[in-house]
Amino acid sequence: MTKKRVDLIDQLAELVVGSDEPRRLAERTLDVVMSLNNGRSGAVFSRDEDRMTLFASRGIDQHVLDAIETIWSHHRDVLLKGETFYVPERANDRRLDKKFAAERGGPTSIAVVPVFDGESLVALLYVDSLDPHFCTLHDLERLRKFTRIVAKAVGDTGGVEEVAKEKAEAWETYLERTPVEDLEREKLLLLLNRNEWNIARVARLMGVTRRTIYLRLQRYNIPRERIRKTQLRPARA
Repeated sequence: MTKKRVDLIDQLAELVVGSDEPRRLAERTLDVVMSLNNGRSGAVFSRDEDRMTLFASRGIDQHVLDAIETIWSHHRDVLLKGETFYVPERANDRRLDKKFAAERGGPTSIAVVPVFDGESLVALLYVDSLDPHFCTLHDLERLRKFTRIVAKAVGDTGGVEEVAKEKAEAWETYLERTPVEDLEREKLLLLLNRNEWNIARVARLMGVTRRTIYLRLQRYNIPRERIRKTQLRPARA
């Protein structure tokens, strides 16, 4: 069990743990979250009293800023209760005002996850996609697990050593509370996404055969069409 967790830290959490300051930690977390969910863009908004301020982002545009303003203004009570606000199809969601729902361009589906420090809402984790219904219940639950790391990034004011310690503790907590099969599924999705779903290449990286990868896709109920190559973004350094 210990060996398997070390392997997961090395291959899945490396993007996050390698950062050396809070904003970079949030950006690396967004990289992982977007890769796992085929995200179009992602952002972390920190709470400043009754306003949301952009803290870190990946590939955002005006549509993202409009989305957060709309959702925070009209559905703040939902987020303050700790509930994820998920929009499976923006054009058909009656909870959104008609002007925002009818806007051309931008995301098709949106997930906004509240980030808490204790009992206080300190930030929002935003991810969207060009695909409708881009998140399953499992995906939404996984996003909520990442909020512990986002909370550390937004709330950190300590030195570099303290930052590194808190990041490690956040990932250890995440790994400790997540079933091994879920972690293996996330690792597989991360590698597939970052390698354009090249089964042979991913098999080499994991030290297994292609048949093993196909069997794991079946075991974890991962459809091959989950990520279309035309929508993939290049990996960021």
